[in-house]
Amino acid sequence: MHTRFASPVTMLREWAERSDQQALHEALFLGFTVDLPFLEKVAIPIARGLGARIAVIGDAAQGLYDPVDVRMAGRTYLHGLASCRGAFHPKVVLLVGEHACRLAVGSGNPTLSGWGANDELWTVVETENDYSHALLADLADWLDGLPSVVELAAWSANHLAEIAALLTERHVNAPAGPETGPRLLHNLQQSLLDQLPHGSVDELHAYAPFVDETAHALGRLVDRMAPRRIILGLQPRWSSYDAGMIKKALRGFDAQIRLLDETRMRHGKFVDWQTDGRRYALTGSPNLTRAALCTSTRDGGNCELAVLAADTPPLLPEKGRITALANLAGRTIRPFESTGHTLILLGAKTDSEGLHVSLARSQPLPVVISTSPDGSPGSWTETGTIPAGASVRSFPVPEAPGAAVRAMCARPDGTTVESAVVFVYSPVHCARRHSADTSPRLRYDYTVQTLFADERAARRFETDLLRLRELTAGTSAPRVSSAASATAGSVRSNSVDRWDAYLADCRRMIGAPLTDLAFGPFRIGLPQAPTSRWIVSPVTEDVREMDAEAYEDEAEDVDRRTTGEPVAPHIVPEQRARCRTWAQRWVGTLVVPDGSAAAPVPARLVVAGLYVQLLAAGVWDENDQSWRDGLSRLLEALRFKGGPSEVDQHAPPETQRRLDAVAAVVMALLIQDATLTGSGEHDVLAARAWHDSKTMIARAEPTEAEDLMIPPEQALARVTPWSEVERLIALAQEDDPSAEVIEGLTAAGWSVTCEDGLWEIGGSFGNPIPVAAKAAELLGRHHTKGVLVRARSKNRWAFIVWAAPYLVLLNPPARVWRTYHVRSPATPASRFSSGDLSAVPGRVGTPSSLQAGPPEVLRMVLAEVGLLYPELVRRLFVHGT
Repeated sequence: MHTRFASPVTMLREWAERSDQQALHEALFLGFTVDLPFLEKVAIPIARGLGARIAVIGDAAQGLYDPVDVRMAGRTYLHGLASCRGAFHPKVVLLVGEHACRLAVGSGNPTLSGWGANDELWTVVETENDYSHALLADLADWLDGLPSVVELAAWSANHLAEIAALLTERHVNAPAGPETGPRLLHNLQQSLLDQLPHGSVDELHAYAPFVDETAHALGRLVDRMAPRRIILGLQPRWSSYDAGMIKKALRGFDAQIRLLDETRMRHGKFVDWQTDGRRYALTGSPNLTRAALCTSTRDGGNCELAVLAADTPPLLPEKGRITALANLAGRTIRPFESTGHTLILLGAKTDSEGLHVSLARSQPLPVVISTSPDGSPGSWTETGTIPAGASVRSFPVPEAPGAAVRAMCARPDGTTVESAVVFVYSPVHCARRHSADTSPRLRYDYTVQTLFADERAARRFETDLLRLRELTAGTSAPRVSSAASATAGSVRSNSVDRWDAYLADCRRMIGAPLTDLAFGPFRIGLPQAPTSRWIVSPVTEDVREMDAEAYEDEAEDVDRRTTGEPVAPHIVPEQRARCRTWAQRWVGTLVVPDGSAAAPVPARLVVAGLYVQLLAAGVWDENDQSWRDGLSRLLEALRFKGGPSEVDQHAPPETQRRLDAVAAVVMALLIQDATLTGSGEHDVLAARAWHDSKTMIARAEPTEAEDLMIPPEQALARVTPWSEVERLIALAQEDDPSAEVIEGLTAAGWSVTCEDGLWEIGGSFGNPIPVAAKAAELLGRHHTKGVLVRARSKNRWAFIVWAAPYLVLLNPPARVWRTYHVRSPATPASRFSSGDLSAVPGRVGTPSSLQAGPPEVLRMVLAEVGLLYPELVRRLFVHGT
């Protein structure tokens, strides 16, 4: 059982964590439907950060993206389009390093579903130390022959030829033959069906989400293999099939139908059979259709890629309701739906000679080429025309890498046809990064689990943080890469490319796992490795995945994304004390004690993430409040602005948004069981941190730190839910200067209202005088001309007027005004804390009756708030009883 890989993204991340830090030379992603914004979130930055030259190639009519959402195509990777009479349908991920390779061939398109939601089938080959493998040699042959059958832009074809030459050089001597392991099959010149064995097999299993309308491919398959028994898998609602045609194709055979569960879309395609005691399987991209299995690409079929392997496990799920063929009913055929682009623009490239544009085929009328900096409506300008009968054209105009290009052609009937949008490819910008990177970085690769479980790793991490702080003193490292700066003239590159380049630099500085912790993992529902099932060949290191990850081919567009929820790490009891110690020490590395320098922003965010996770894991005992000091120092580090070269100068705006949101989460934790207006140790610490961090928190967006809002699943967990963070942000944004006082009084369990200048404090307390005095003191800090406060509990109440340094008190049942002079450093709260008026010093004059009118202090405050004395008395006694 093999659980290292959960999707192609896992392969990339594992490469980023290699102990030998081997650079990645080439990354190739092929698919039918391609979701470029998705790849730019989960794959392109990692591969680019590892130094790779990257290419993404998909069917020319099946892009799943809006051009405005595409950020990096043409600037950091080649986006190529392929066109043939059928569908360009292979699914391949290839990673090539200095001495290692990874190849995945399967059924999952490079989309959210293809790599994250559906049930897919992959074959993965790993090689190390220049080891050769027959599948890699086969892939080289296929890539080399692809441009002769499939339409590609010249530069896309050249790119694939270079990769083919590299693979050929390394794997030309790989062992070949039926007994040496899995082999790659394609249908460029010959159908896949014609490459399968003839003869009678004991049992045949098959599944694909698409069975063609006439079941032609299924009929041809069983005629060729003549199975004694057949089991066909179907998902009743999601598979595309015609029951009547299936019955006709399988007539005369011992056939059963296994109706599979529909908890997720099964997108993995396979045919497996057993003969002479051995089991064989064909897996990969082909559905059970005529275009996929029975026709070569040259003759108008799809372009498919599959793996033929021996001694495989059964691939058809055992769970499922068996039904007799005769009982199968229904017709769920979902016809293929193209995007309607009959004018196909294969690509655009820029170099020193200008802009080069390539069509899949020439048109009988001139084709107008337009460009846009970002593909947005209203931004398109006409660049030139490709003459009738021509398919390629160069324009002597410079064009920024990554700019959007489209083609438009008028038809004889007066209508127009428009191509899909492509992005200008710059070979210079997309070339592999060969520079000897000497930028500051951590010396070791760390994961969260390692830091919490391995004391040696925790100690090395502390040393690494101190070293990194010294190396980056006075800078905002990592700085934005020159690759992004070079395209600063483009509308999209000013902010978007800076962010992608910044993340790539962060991965080089602190590693991919800690970058995910610092800036939040991509919330896209990618599967985790333990949920995947992989079978490893004992001979070849060949791996086949049965997992949940794919975007549907053709009309298979079921969006079943999962919602990954943050989870607190499990820390065993004997490790908790060490974790507490290391957490405090890591915080201590972030800012120099004299405030002259701080660790780079990514390192600060990493430590904040580690600290929040440890709080969620419950590593501090119930009576141990030392975590509060660490949070306070974390807030200081997060808001550190060490000079003009800090965050606001070099890091993209997304970094500041993450800082603000993390600060809000940290503050929400710090304020737990404390108030912003109290006088206790925890209250004072929280109030000081709040005062210094309020501006950051007011800017925060909860979604930017959702990964740190961890559910309380561990004993003694300290966590903060979304609602608390949102409430704190709203408080920071509140213009009312009394908002913080209201928050503090509310946190003490009291209700607070204000009407016409009269503050009402309600709650369960014995003597209302200390409560009224405390509230008056707090509110008086923001209302320097005086406040009116009444505290009421059940049938008891007290009323105080506070206009420093004078305080007027009304304490029923006595209906008299008492005036006091409260000299600093005394305060109303300290002076009236006991509630015993006989012990309160500073009384001025003698008490005066209500009928005698208001004391002078009360008269001034009433005039300030616009309340008449009779109305005040009426409200106090009529509403107060």
